[in-house]
Amino acid sequence: MKTVIKWLAATTGAAAVLLFFACNKQNSSNSNPNIPAGKSQVNMYMTDGPGDFFKVLIDIRQISIEIDTASKQKDADHDDEWDDNFDGEHRDADHKSVIWDTLNIKAGVYDLLALRNGVDTLLATGVFPTGKIVKIKITIGSDNTVYIDSTNHFTLHFPGSDSTHTFTINVRREDVDDLSDNDFKMWIDFNVDRSIFFGDGEFFLEPFLQVFNDETGAKVYGTVLPEGEGALVTGYMGTDTIYAIPFDEGSYKFRNVPTGTWSFNFKGRDGYKDTTITGIKVDSMASVKLPTITLHK
Repeated sequence: MKTVIKWLAATTGAAAVLLFFACNKQNSSNSNPNIPAGKSQVNMYMTDGPGDFFKVLIDIRQISIEIDTASKQKDADHDDEWDDNFDGEHRDADHKSVIWDTLNIKAGVYDLLALRNGVDTLLATGVFPTGKIVKIKITIGSDNTVYIDSTNHFTLHFPGSDSTHTFTINVRREDVDDLSDNDFKMWIDFNVDRSIFFGDGEFFLEPFLQVFNDETGAKVYGTVLPEGEGALVTGYMGTDTIYAIPFDEGSYKFRNVPTGTWSFNFKGRDGYKDTTITGIKVDSMASVKLPTITLHK
């Protein structure tokens, strides 16, 4: 059971994180001439759905993608792509075996809480045999740490073992943004709140990862004041819950927000009272600005 963690004493700046500036989309019927014939290119970005921690350091070692070389990225999804045994199997007599290809990454420890409020970093890139991306495999090392404040930190253990772990994410057609027929982008949300839990006096890491297309996903953003008070912003819709931790000036942002009607709670610290707004409608591909919220003691 997750313990109640005290509010951030300070937020981590995003200056050290590479910001992603969206390129103008090309006509999807064209190919990028800079990519070799028979090959495609993918850029993969990582962002964070934060939890109530000061810092979360994750050791990312390797990224691979599974490709169906007999299909095109724009082709519809097939049920067997979601079968764990799809790897190495033929879908039918006309389809080749799928293959795994390793992408180029800067392996190392990433501070996930620096990747919040619309900030992301280029995690992996590579040129691969043309086909349809159906899975992503992420290898995480054992050097993982959670800080509950600026000084108190704990090793994040994998349930049952501290060795290197590999996690696989299924990819739907709609999760991939196509700049052209052979040039693609996708984003991975490393959901901290759903990935870290506390038990038997230790913190555990069981990554909850989602891949999405940031060009088509809905966004919700706004500002909460006073500046520097580190209010935790929580969105609720049925069983869905999303979190944002504002930067020092009070700005926050949610990405890939499911369609529906949401409520948002703003929880302050240092004696500031909570505030909740309700009835916020989010439509597919919408960008919703919430009213500025000022918390009072």
